[in-house]
Amino acid sequence: MAFDLIPFILNMILILISFAGGVLLLGTLYRGYTLLGLLIAEKKNKDNTEKKI
Repeated sequence: MAFDLIPFILNMILILISFAGGVLLLGTLYRGYTLLGLLIAEKKNKDNTEKKI
């Protein structure tokens, strides 16, 4: 019985780690896209102000 429990626990730990890794990856991608969007918006804003002057 104890031998059946060890792979089960290892499997649960692996699932939790992969889930946490997926969440971190999604968060990093989201942050990257928002920063990229801010940079693009700032560049467009700078171009607009230069045209007005």
